[in-house]
Amino acid sequence: MINFNSVYQFVNDGKRMRIIHLDVTSDICLYVYLEQAFSMPIMGSINDMQIKSDNADIVEIADPYFMIKSDKNLKASEIAKRDEAWRIIEVYWDNKKMAILTKHTRTAIFKEISRIENIPMVRVRRIFSRFWQRGMNRNALLPDYAKSGGKGQERILKEKNGRRRIYSNNKANGIIISECIKKQFEAGTNKYWRTNQQKSLRQVYRLILADFYSITVKKNNEIEKIIRDEGMIPTFRQYYYWFKKNENTELDIKMRKGEKEFELKHRSLLSNSTIESPGPGFRFQIDATVADLYIVSEVDRSKIIGRPTVYIIIDVFSRMITGCYVGLESPSWNGAMMVLDSMVADKVELCRKYNIQIESEDWPCCFLPKTIIADRGELEGYGVKNLINNLNITIENTSPYRGDYKGIVERFFRTVNARIKSFLPGAIMKDYRKRGDPDYRLDSKLTLKEITEIILRSVLLHNIHEIEKYPLTPAMIKDNVKPVPLDLWNWGTAHKKGILRKVDRQIFRLNIMPRGKGTISRGTIVFKNLSYGATELLNEHIYKQHKIKTVEIVYDPRNMEQIYWLKEDGHQYITLNLLDKSRHFKDMYLEDVIATHKKAASLRHEARKSQLQQETELDQRILKIAKHARKKTNTDINANISKTKRLKNIGNNRAEEKERNRKIEAFMPCNDNSGGIVPFPIEQSPMDFQDQDNKNLDYNAQMMKKIRQRKEKAKHEKSKS
Repeated sequence: MINFNSVYQFVNDGKRMRIIHLDVTSDICLYVYLEQAFSMPIMGSINDMQIKSDNADIVEIADPYFMIKSDKNLKASEIAKRDEAWRIIEVYWDNKKMAILTKHTRTAIFKEISRIENIPMVRVRRIFSRFWQRGMNRNALLPDYAKSGGKGQERILKEKNGRRRIYSNNKANGIIISECIKKQFEAGTNKYWRTNQQKSLRQVYRLILADFYSITVKKNNEIEKIIRDEGMIPTFRQYYYWFKKNENTELDIKMRKGEKEFELKHRSLLSNSTIESPGPGFRFQIDATVADLYIVSEVDRSKIIGRPTVYIIIDVFSRMITGCYVGLESPSWNGAMMVLDSMVADKVELCRKYNIQIESEDWPCCFLPKTIIADRGELEGYGVKNLINNLNITIENTSPYRGDYKGIVERFFRTVNARIKSFLPGAIMKDYRKRGDPDYRLDSKLTLKEITEIILRSVLLHNIHEIEKYPLTPAMIKDNVKPVPLDLWNWGTAHKKGILRKVDRQIFRLNIMPRGKGTISRGTIVFKNLSYGATELLNEHIYKQHKIKTVEIVYDPRNMEQIYWLKEDGHQYITLNLLDKSRHFKDMYLEDVIATHKKAASLRHEARKSQLQQETELDQRILKIAKHARKKTNTDINANISKTKRLKNIGNNRAEEKERNRKIEAFMPCNDNSGGIVPFPIEQSPMDFQDQDNKNLDYNAQMMKKIRQRKEKAKHEKSKS
């Protein structure tokens, strides 16, 4: 169907036309072309137009001149010209419409209007042509001021534009910025501006002059660059104009400060975190920061122990803080374990430890979420797989240096640090400390327990504090829900929008603690080269009957005095204590234990290295002695004596050799007053030597028998105990 004031386009040549009049009874339609400067109405048939439309020879398109403009945004001159032209349309269009549309009477009407209104004939034609082409309404008669001046088009200049130089001694007016100079500007900008050195625009301009508008001379064997005369170089204002005209802010920030900086602080914000979480528990954010405060020891307040680390878990939907931990652990899995444990803990008991009395309704958060967003530092450790596999929690790690991915928890950290700086002694005052001022670290007065109480009270205040710019939904507004975390949490849980899950705290701890393999042998378990034992291990059938050699161990790397043998059912466990032979590793962290064993292994390696050399030297000496002995013995052996005879005389030979050795080895007191008395040895028969040997053998046998009896008795008493 052909519609009045609609725009159609011819498919074959692309021309556009607007229907300005329809007469169904006479089957007449009048239209004007939009591309012509002065377009007068052309008569056609409605049926012909309909046939062309049905055959897709013409198609209806969007009105190219449709616009929404308010008089507030128009200049006074634009409004005056529009209203003057509209007055002419109102006077003559409705009264003489058919005469104007008819071709043979149109010129006479236009001449009459020109005479009455005292305006040129061309202006009359332009007013009506613009009225027909642009939608036949008041704003169709607005002048095209937007097209004035050639906006966005490059001008071809024959001389330098802009004001003349006043203070220059050179009569030259300057140079025109040609295409060649623009390429030099672009090359210099890419080389000096778009780098991580972050030079100023003035420095970049000077370097461009040194590269393209200088003369190179050699003075004292050194190369120098002399800038040309000011009439032959572009001014800084010319370069600045070109720079601002072609500035690419996104590229400049990425090249000068890095892409991460751009994504963090300058990217377009098209959404918010709340959209990703339709209810409580869908998504928690976890993060850690080092507090801007120095604290003192709980035991000795004169000792400054540095800055504590604050861990926070926050629900994205309600902005409710669900977990909090303040400790001395640097941002790592050890600290993340503690804040995850506080996430499922009873908050009434947690606050009572720090002298804060609350009701369960004040902080009703002890649940597991569906997803946790964290940095790689916190949730990239031992227990992450257990959270995923055993507790069905999705872990999302953010990119490095992208705090904007956890903007909600980052906002809380800024608020807490601002409060700390305002009230607490020992706070870091970077902006106010001058040379000679006292060190703020010496003002430290608070302990870890006291700062934890302050953080917990800040958390409780946050949970009942208004969240600025929170996107309340129509359903929330209908139920009179205030933009307060506690109210949002309660509303979300009441309307079943959350997916909160509760878990036993002890089971949760077993899942977040790291795991490893221990070796079981003879009633002890060896783990990380430390020996552990338990009463249950005395029942040997536990590992002998089932032939268990390795067991799964759950442990806390901060306390290696106790580890836990997790049984196959995943719920029961055996507590293992450090045995006496490993007791010297008591009160050590796991990293200290590993470092100690590593040092011991290094010392053993050094010992083996020197021992190997000594053993090699000993082997060579033994071989040398054996070779020498073999040579001398072979010389002394009488070839005429048979082997049987040599073996038969071993006893006699031994007795003779023993007697000779006794004479040599006998203790002879060296006394100068002995009068030179020389003792004579008493001759003994071979039988005497044999009797003495038999006595020695009997004594040795008796001693070995007593030793065996003593060992068997000790073993029996040990097994009985």
